[in-house]
Amino acid sequence: MDVNTSEKEQIENLKKWWKDNGSSLITGVLLGLTLLFGGKAWINWKDTQAQNASNVYAQMQSALNQNKIELARSQANELISNHTGSGYAPLAALMLAKLEVQDGKMAAAQGQLEWALEHAKTPQMANTARTRLVRALIDEKAYDQAEKLMSQVTDAGEYSAVYTELKGDLAFAKGETKRAAEAYRDALAAFPPDAPNVTYLRVKYENLAGADSASQ
Repeated sequence: MDVNTSEKEQIENLKKWWKDNGSSLITGVLLGLTLLFGGKAWINWKDTQAQNASNVYAQMQSALNQNKIELARSQANELISNHTGSGYAPLAALMLAKLEVQDGKMAAAQGQLEWALEHAKTPQMANTARTRLVRALIDEKAYDQAEKLMSQVTDAGEYSAVYTELKGDLAFAKGETKRAAEAYRDALAAFPPDAPNVTYLRVKYENLAGADSASQ
């Protein structure tokens, strides 16, 4: 009798516990499953988006190689509009900027470079966009903007010599030939001897250094 009573009590206690806690338990289980499968769905979606962006970028490059410029523009704009968070979108903006420069549309090129700089995902991308933007600003005689942009650089890294050369270009554009020559000299010392732009940089430096010597 005692045993039967004990079993009944246990059953009643279990029923009471389930009544009090069952809904919470089910909710917890469902929430856990939602987080698990929802997290997987999010990861799968992100992977799909990344693959789609990669495919569009490859198509853009292929269109460029085939000189299908308008198709390449369309695909670049698709990357910028639909895959803004991907690393391919700033690359697309850089490509569009180059096309705008070729068409003589410097304001449009500047806009694309500013967008690429703002959305850069890596320091390398940021420095690439910034250096190209500085060159565009110098060409447009927006010297104060160019100087301000370079002053914002906190970690030039492997672009240090490039920025030094740009300081020379900016000084030369402003008529500060001595300052330009000094910057070109420093850039020559910083660049590897086999860097592709060293020959032209040396010409720029020697022209100014020779002119400075002749004037003395």
